Amino acid sequence: MEEWGTVFLTFSGAIYLIMMAYVAYRIKRSTESTRALVNEIKEIRKEESKPYVVIDIKPKEQSPQILEVKVANIGGGPAFNIKCSFQPDIVYRKDPGIMLSELPIFKGLAHLAPGETIRFFFAAAVEYMTNKNNPKEFDTKTSYTDIFGDNHEKSYHVDLTVSAALLFAEEKGLNDIVVEIERLTREVCWLRKNIESFLEKGEEPRRQDIGSLKGMYREMKK
Repeated sequence: MEEWGTVFLTFSGAIYLIMMAYVAYRIKRSTESTRALVNEIKEIRKEESKPYVVIDIKPKEQSPQILEVKVANIGGGPAFNIKCSFQPDIVYRKDPGIMLSELPIFKGLAHLAPGETIRFFFAAAVEYMTNKNNPKEFDTKTSYTDIFGDNHEKSYHVDLTVSAALLFAEEKGLNDIVVEIERLTREVCWLRKNIESFLEKGEEPRRQDIGSLKGMYREMKK
């Protein structure tokens, strides 16, 4: 009986050790999975917190006859020590010969919050686009640091000719509509008055009268 008892205890001990080893293995796997999940969440949060600074030159909203420079952070986190260069570089002021990349804002902007945009005047659109010496396409390179201390560099191409069709566009407001209606009303009244004048004569208008009427109408439109 003692031998059977010894065998039973030995077998039970082996089963216990196997179970403990399995539990330890499961705990280790669970810990590794949890650690991997935590690291993945950290990477996702870090990715979402990265800034993304873009610089563009385009017609100004509401006033497309003006070109403006726009510096915007479209990322999810703040950007620090922002620098930008242009290739080829662009003349910002002919006198005293200041280049666009020499402006203080492009030599180390301290901070740009997520969603923040800085705009400033660049040039009169028509004057700039019609000058053959002004570059219409150029490459920009931006460098900045995120909240984690990581450095970022972005390069992209800017083509001003894409929005050239907007340079001569003019937005009409309610006041413009009222002015146009008043002009049309005056023209209709003028035409009605002259037509009634012909009818009062009791005869069909002669060809020269019609020509005169057209001439007067053209003069009125001027």
